[in-house]
Amino acid sequence: MQYKSATQGTMIRITAVGNIKILWINFHYETFATYYYLRNMRFTLIILLIVVHTVQALAQQTIKGTVVNPVTQQPIAGASVFLTNTSKGGSTNKDGYFEITDIKPGKYELITTSVGFETSVFSFSSEELPLKLRIEMKTKITELDNVVLEPFVEEGWDKWGNTFMSSFIGKNTNAKDCKLKNHKDIRFRFYKKTNRLEAIADKPLIIENNALGYKIEYQLEAFEIKFKEGSTTYYGYTLFTQLGNQDKDPKKRWVKARDKAYYGSMKHFFTALYNNKLLEEGFEVRRMVKHPNLEKQRVRKLGPSVLGGSGNIFVSSRDKNLVKKDSVQNVITGQDSSEYYRRILRQKDFIEEYSPHFVTLDSLTIGKDGIFNVIYFPNYLYVTYKKGMEDQAYLDYFSERRKPFYQRSLIFITEEIPLLIGPDGSYFYPDKLLATAWWGFQEKMSTMLPTDYEPGEQ
Repeated sequence: MQYKSATQGTMIRITAVGNIKILWINFHYETFATYYYLRNMRFTLIILLIVVHTVQALAQQTIKGTVVNPVTQQPIAGASVFLTNTSKGGSTNKDGYFEITDIKPGKYELITTSVGFETSVFSFSSEELPLKLRIEMKTKITELDNVVLEPFVEEGWDKWGNTFMSSFIGKNTNAKDCKLKNHKDIRFRFYKKTNRLEAIADKPLIIENNALGYKIEYQLEAFEIKFKEGSTTYYGYTLFTQLGNQDKDPKKRWVKARDKAYYGSMKHFFTALYNNKLLEEGFEVRRMVKHPNLEKQRVRKLGPSVLGGSGNIFVSSRDKNLVKKDSVQNVITGQDSSEYYRRILRQKDFIEEYSPHFVTLDSLTIGKDGIFNVIYFPNYLYVTYKKGMEDQAYLDYFSERRKPFYQRSLIFITEEIPLLIGPDGSYFYPDKLLATAWWGFQEKMSTMLPTDYEPGEQ
């Protein structure tokens, strides 16, 4: 639908996306010049007042609207509305109204949460602004039909609290200065057959990060640890608020700590990649491919039946060049072959092959999407940050008895889809990108920064 307003040059268009109605308003610039001539005795004062209405520029940075109950059509007061992973957002007033201004260019997810309702996610680009929304929340369904769920663990925090904090907040140097204010809102389910743990929270988690000076509201959507695989995955939506007086600059120690958290981080890496300044910013990036260790697989197939009681390893006749035979044609390892098999079994399951060449933006880019670079890479990227060293906490966590080295990480895309990276270091889709080694240890809530953060920011 389109409507021409009474004001000349203003066009209003209404569209709908799902259960969200959008009001588009486009204005023309208007410039007014008003002259006041004041003459008094020998003095002539001419005041030229020029008022330039930049309504369009300001409006294009704004998203606003109302949040309502879909059943009663009544406004929902106190709903949390924010741009995830930023410091922009707040709560609806008594009329369910919200407004977020000064939105920088980029892609965003507008998150709306309220107790008793499903999380609403509205994706948009700054190119679509201004937006006026009517957000109709959906009542939360507590249990799904025909889904078998384990009961919640009694005294779950006492049993699983430390495990959750290590995986969610982290074990790095910032973690000790972080407090989870409402841990009682977290419940746990443990699935014994599959050896996995789930954490559920109906309310946003409130984290006070005194290391970086942020209060973080985290809407936890999913949290799972698969102990057999040694993997942890979680996702949710984050709103940052500065601790202390909002009208004052952050403490100097917070400014310093935020810069430390930024340099060498994934946000720093993707910002440098976007600007094609990887080496200049201290990142050496190589492609890496993992090949199955076929020899280890073959040795494993020998199974328990080939293990001797005295520590000898019984093997097949194909290994006759390594072993000696007894009188009944059982093949028994000698000292050399026994040590060989032990050495093979100590090897990694995969053999890693690294490219000698550094990766550049051009070698990863497959296109553009507005201001975003579209990149793709198969297998792994091996990232070394030459301007930062590993912390002792990292070495202690992995029981590494060596001196700290440069920060080294591996990243890989879990599905065959491209990533979009923006000038602020944001990337889509974050749930399709996994990191291990240094970033797997370091990139936790205790070091997380808003996407609109810039180093040296006061």
